[in-house]
Amino acid sequence: MRRRRRKKHTPDQMEQQRRGRKVFRVLGRVLLTGIVLAAAVVAMTVFFRVKTISVEGAEQYGSEELIAGMDVQKGDNLYLWNKNRVLSDLMHSFPYLESAQLRRKLPDGLVLTVTECTAAAAVRNEDNTFTYISAGGKVLENNAADGGLPTVLGVTLNAQIGDFLATGTDAHVDAMLNVLENMDAAGLLEKMSFLNLNDLTDVRIGYDKRFDIRAGSLDDLTYRLRFAQTVISDRLSASDIGRLYWDAQNRLHFVPEAAEDVARSGTDQAGDNPVTSPAYTNPDGEVGTTDNTNGDDSTDSSSDSSDSSDNSDYSDDSDYSDDSSYDESYDDSSYDDSYDESYYDDSYYDDSYDGEG
Repeated sequence: MRRRRRKKHTPDQMEQQRRGRKVFRVLGRVLLTGIVLAAAVVAMTVFFRVKTISVEGAEQYGSEELIAGMDVQKGDNLYLWNKNRVLSDLMHSFPYLESAQLRRKLPDGLVLTVTECTAAAAVRNEDNTFTYISAGGKVLENNAADGGLPTVLGVTLNAQIGDFLATGTDAHVDAMLNVLENMDAAGLLEKMSFLNLNDLTDVRIGYDKRFDIRAGSLDDLTYRLRFAQTVISDRLSASDIGRLYWDAQNRLHFVPEAAEDVARSGTDQAGDNPVTSPAYTNPDGEVGTTDNTNGDDSTDSSSDSSDSSDNSDYSDDSDYSDDSSYDESYDDSSYDDSYDESYYDDSYYDDSYDGEG
């Protein structure tokens, strides 16, 4: 029996066969991948549907209210939506949300976790309305009244309700956020009564409706708030009302004033009470300061306290005559009946400062 001779292929024919097999393998892989993806889509569409939505951390807003405000509802696919867009829309629709997180709870649940904020201050607008903001700088709402909140002057807001105020674009906005952050960190924010930022070199902070804290610029704000808090808590009495300011030697002064004068410092009619007193030479040739709060000259001369461990300096201020609220632990026999008390922290920026009088 004669064997059939096998036909030999040319090199070109062999190359075509190899290409054909390669194309077939690629088409097979594409087809398989398509089948798998189609099966996955069908499985997600059929099986991964939202059945439960729960809310954690909400107090100002009701759970049902927040769920209704989300762009994801029961019956929607658990995966086929943009989580970042849903959360961004939610934060703008509900301004009193400070933060929001949304996580999937397999097989068919969603959990929304929120933290809420409260209004910390009311920024006065040019039309004498007020915009409430949180301590973190979120714009909360517009209102015709200040709502009993600390009022902020000197700031123009260009943000929408639900936005967080941007930093680095407006010096007055940055200053406001700086003060709010520091007051909050020091535990003083709840008692802040006003913030006057008309002049960023003469920042005025009302505290407890009793004190007009003249912080000057904001360069040393953290330190100065801490030092002022120490003096208010440990050196001044519960009946003291007045102005606190720092001189060029970083010495803190307290000048008694009426509550009306303190409140006026938080308005556009704040007056020209000096933050630091201009120097002059008295008839005895000694260098002192003058404080023209009421139009009279007064001498601010340092004196040693009877307690050598006390860093405070006390000085004469003939403008005021009520000394009933002052600490009697030091010898005031060399003073008249009025005081411009001054306090000097010679451990500048030292957290170990002992504020006991």
